[in-house]
Amino acid sequence: MNSITVDCIVSIPSLLGENPLWNSSEKRLYWLDLMKPAIYRFDPATGKNTVLKADLGSYVSGMVQRQKGGWILVREDGLSALDLSTGRLQPLLHPEPDQPDNMLNDCKCDRQGRLWTGSLDKRETHPSGNHYVVDKKLNVTKVADSLICSNGPAFSPDGRIAYLADSNGRAIYRLYIDLATGAVSPKTPFASIPAEAGMPDGMTVDAEGYLWSARWDGGRVVRHAPDGSVDREIMLPVPRVTSVAFGGEDLSTLYITTAATGLSEEQLKAAPLSGSLFACRPGVRGLPEPAFGG
Repeated sequence: MNSITVDCIVSIPSLLGENPLWNSSEKRLYWLDLMKPAIYRFDPATGKNTVLKADLGSYVSGMVQRQKGGWILVREDGLSALDLSTGRLQPLLHPEPDQPDNMLNDCKCDRQGRLWTGSLDKRETHPSGNHYVVDKKLNVTKVADSLICSNGPAFSPDGRIAYLADSNGRAIYRLYIDLATGAVSPKTPFASIPAEAGMPDGMTVDAEGYLWSARWDGGRVVRHAPDGSVDREIMLPVPRVTSVAFGGEDLSTLYITTAATGLSEEQLKAAPLSGSLFACRPGVRGLPEPAFGG
């Protein structure tokens, strides 16, 4: 256990806070509410959290920056280009349009500028979820299957390892990337999560190559060593911890999103900051998140 102080920096009852992403040029943190769809932009210099105008529909799953400007948004109906100046979406593709019982979930870009996104079984009971890589030409390759809830891609500093979580399967997997060809190896076990530690959700990797994993219904963030062992845990005052990202000018602040959805009145009374945005300084730095090259 670790005695690092975690501060609530935006007190807000987001239903499903997710997808924290530091924009180094703006020195702002972007993050989402997936279920009460909203894109937030947090300014750490002023403490102001702004809701941005965008046509998000009824649900949003993730968002990444685009190298040529703008953003890519992942929703139930696939990937779309987003122009934040107008809030308009331009549909691009859907990796699995023939699987109505699945929905897309989470996204991030690897060190080669390819977008990784996965799917989950809407009932969160069957291993029908998959994970995909979308290259710069919008070609889609399936790299993992048999997941109940594909979640939290993250990548090693050298870009050779990808980490994926199956939240409901309480497992984190490791996949190897051939940097010359872009080929991805089959998934292999990295860490199994005990029930009392919650379910693995969003993830990121620090500059030392350690993996940080948010834990839904675990009330914590866990740092895994490269061999999968637990290096440290940071406890939060809320149970549903959803994702993590390093930010700040020196990438030494760990931002943490949380959720309020599904909690009973009694649980919300015990954890009134559920859904808020938190931050701490864990003593290590993160890495810049790559933008999508397509």
